[in-house]
Amino acid sequence: MQRLALRDHPQLNFIGRSTWPPVWAHTRTKPYKRLTGEIGMFTGTILDEDVPTRLYVKMEFKQERYLGCLLIQDTVFSYQLHRFLQNYIGLTIKEVGDLDLSHTL
Repeated sequence: MQRLALRDHPQLNFIGRSTWPPVWAHTRTKPYKRLTGEIGMFTGTILDEDVPTRLYVKMEFKQERYLGCLLIQDTVFSYQLHRFLQNYIGLTIKEVGDLDLSHTL
């Protein structure tokens, strides 16, 4: 089976556009600081139980915490990705984007 990086997974495609990497919002500043790109360190995920096709990704960049939202097409994949990513806390966001998800197809 061919390798499929997280950043290229078809389930992370919303209206023809990839949701990886998410837009990062610093939630403790007003107006909210926003960052883009595969930057920072991965610190975890939060699954929205009310809307399970939204998976929030937490990261830290320059000692500040940010939150991004992945829009996922399938609820089962969202739960699967949430559980899978718990094993990779501490990687860089770029390394998370490089993770092989071919087993989820």
